[in-house]
This record gives sequence, C-alpha cells and structure tokens, in this order.
Amino acid sequence: MYINPNNQFDSIGDVVSLKIINLLKEAGTEMTIESGQTIIKEGQLCDFFFIVVSGSFRAYRYINDHEVIIGFSFKGDIDTAPYAFVNKQHSTENIEAITKSKIIKIHRSTFDNLAAENPEMDNFILNLLARYTEILIKRHLEFKIYTAEHIYLLLHKRQQEEIHKIPLKYIASYLGISPQRLSRIRNKLK
Repeated sequence: MYINPNNQFDSIGDVVSLKIINLLKEAGTEMTIESGQTIIKEGQLCDFFFIVVSGSFRAYRYINDHEVIIGFSFKGDIDTAPYAFVNKQHSTENIEAITKSKIIKIHRSTFDNLAAENPEMDNFILNLLARYTEILIKRHLEFKIYTAEHIYLLLHKRQQEEIHKIPLKYIASYLGISPQRLSRIRNKLK
C-alpha cells in the first residue's frame, strides 16, 4: 500500500493522522532488512504492514513466469500487500528490499488492538486506501497517455536520490520496457 512519493507521513499536517502514525511507530517493531531480502512473499498470509524508515523496496508479481514490478516504496511510505492484508488472505505479490532498509513492522493483531482503542484509526485507514486508489488511478492514466520516457522523468522528479539506487532492470520492468530501451532514454536525457 505504498503511498508514494509525495504523501510521506512525515509531512502530514493533520494532528489526528500524526497521532496515529506515532501510535503505529510506538507499537511496531523496528527491523533492519538487508538488500535483496523478501519481506512479503507470494502465497504468504499477509498479517502485517510496515512503515519505511529508510531505504527502498519493490513490489512485484509473476505474470506468466515473468517478473513484473508493480511499484516502489521509499522512506515515509506504508507498504504491504493491501488486498491480502485487508482481506486476511495470502499475498499474490512479493515485496523485496532494494537497499539495506529500516522498517517499523506492525502486525495485524497490534493494529486491531490500536483500532479498538482509537476509533479515529478507521478514518485514517479509509483515507490511506483512498490515497492509494488515487495513486493507482494516476499511474494508470500516466501509462495510457505518456511515453515511457515521460513516466521515467516523473519518477526521477519524485525520487531524485532514490532512483539512482534502483537497478535499471527494475525501473525498466516498472515502465514495461527493455533495459536497453531505458538505457537509451537515460543517455538521451544526460
């Protein structure tokens, strides 16, 4: 449920949202995830979400035995396999650390306990899901109307530092193009 990149929670001005984020951070478990480590695996029951404290992650699925990048998450994002988490089901995607990262992991039971004590948690989650839906709609529209080059530029603009840490093959997969084509785009933009 990567809320990326301009909706990072450190910049939320809403007092209720800040309170909830702080509650989640306090209740969760801080962990270090090594580069290449898969934190959510396809087929795994998804009973947690996490806040990215530092580092970056990629979410991907296998389509006809082909790895397809769904998206990236960065510092300040909340990530999980949203459908699986909300519906208490097994994940259909994988989430892997691209770089050594720090997260705060919040288990479902911890979240449910917090929600029972804090009724405003429901509105927070609804707003989070609404933002996520809007991001997916914007991304869908971008892929319909813009070229891969333009979408790459948008990603670069939103994540100027982090994009240089993401392997070319992952960005190419996200854009739906070959790594060679992405290399040509990057060379053209230099």
